[in-house]
Amino acid sequence: MKTNEKNFQKTADKTFTLHITIKKDDVLREYQEAIKHVQNEFETKGFRKGKVPLDVVEQQINKEHIVEDVASRLISKAYTEEVKANDLKPIIQPIVDFKNPPASFDKDWEIDLTSCELPDLELNEKYVTEIKKINAEKPEKETAEAGNKKIDETIDILVKNSKVKLPDILVNSDIEHHLSHLVEQAEQVGLTVAQYLKSKNQTLEQYKETLKTQIEKEWTINLAISKVAESQKIEVSEKEINEIVGQNPNLSSNLNFVYYLLIQQKVFEYLKKL
Repeated sequence: MKTNEKNFQKTADKTFTLHITIKKDDVLREYQEAIKHVQNEFETKGFRKGKVPLDVVEQQINKEHIVEDVASRLISKAYTEEVKANDLKPIIQPIVDFKNPPASFDKDWEIDLTSCELPDLELNEKYVTEIKKINAEKPEKETAEAGNKKIDETIDILVKNSKVKLPDILVNSDIEHHLSHLVEQAEQVGLTVAQYLKSKNQTLEQYKETLKTQIEKEWTINLAISKVAESQKIEVSEKEINEIVGQNPNLSSNLNFVYYLLIQQKVFEYLKKL
C-alpha cells in the first residue's frame, strides 16, 4: 500500500521525501534483539562469555553504537518497503532527518528520508541536423586529434540541445564524493584540504563551483546519450557484456559501468553515421 500523500512528496526534478513513523514497540523490540546479540559475545569479570546478565551488558556497552545499529536496520527496512510500495527507483542513498530527536528507545521515531530518481531530459531534435553538419566537414587528415575534436563537438551539440533540471541532492551527493576523494589526496601528501587547494591556486568555494559545473555537464551528457539510445532503440546484450568482462575480469563487480560504456560506444557510432 502506498504511503499517504501527506507522507510522500515528489517534485518535478524527481526528488522525493518519504515521511516514516517507526513505532516505539518496534524500536524497543529491535533494541532488545540487538542487546541479546551483543550478550552472546560479551564477557566481563566474573562471568563467562555469553553468560553475562542483560542488565550488566546494558550498563557496560556503548549505547550510541547500539542506537546506530538499531536505527540503521529499522530505517533501512522501512525505506526499502516504502520505496517498493511507492514504485520508486532511487539512484542515491537517502538523507536521513530525524524529526523528533534524540533517537531513544521509549518513543516513536518520526523520520524524513530524501533521495531522488533519475531526472528526465528533453533533447531537441535539432541535434541531428547540427551533428550532420559537423560530420560533413572532412578534416585535411584523418588523425586521432581530428577524431577527438569531432567527438568533443558532438558532445557540445548534445549538451546545447539538452534541457534537464538536476536534483540538488544528486549534485550535492556527487560533490561530497569528490570532496572525500580530495581529502584522501591531501592526506597522502601530508596536507590539509585548504593547503592542497592553495597549492593549486584555488579556494574551497572555487573548487566546489568548478565541481558543480563539471558534474552538471557529465550528468547532462550521460542522460543525453541514454536519450539517444532510447529513441534509436540502441541496446546492449548480455553476451556483449560478458565478452567485455571476460577480457577484463576486474569489471565483473561493476556491470552497470560496462553496460554504460557499451551504450556510449554504440551511440557515438550511430552519431558518426548521421
